[in-house]
Amino acid sequence: MKEYEIVATFLNGCAGAAHPQTFFEEAALTNTDDYVRTKHRLDFNKFSKETQPDGHIVYTFDNGTVCYIYEFTEI
Repeated sequence: MKEYEIVATFLNGCAGAAHPQTFFEEAALTNTDDYVRTKHRLDFNKFSKETQPDGHIVYTFDNGTVCYIYEFTEI
């Protein structure tokens, strides 16, 4: 297992929210896919996953109405 700092950002265009909701968490994970899948079981296949050269992992789902962004940084 690896320790990650997780930054989750939620933008809701429907509600007219001007500012994103941002949450921070630390977790020991075997697989970052499993973390996102537990949060968004039905929409997981719609997420794009990008691994940065520094190892930073970003999952993004944006359907035009709502946008979820999960950023994983290994501690």
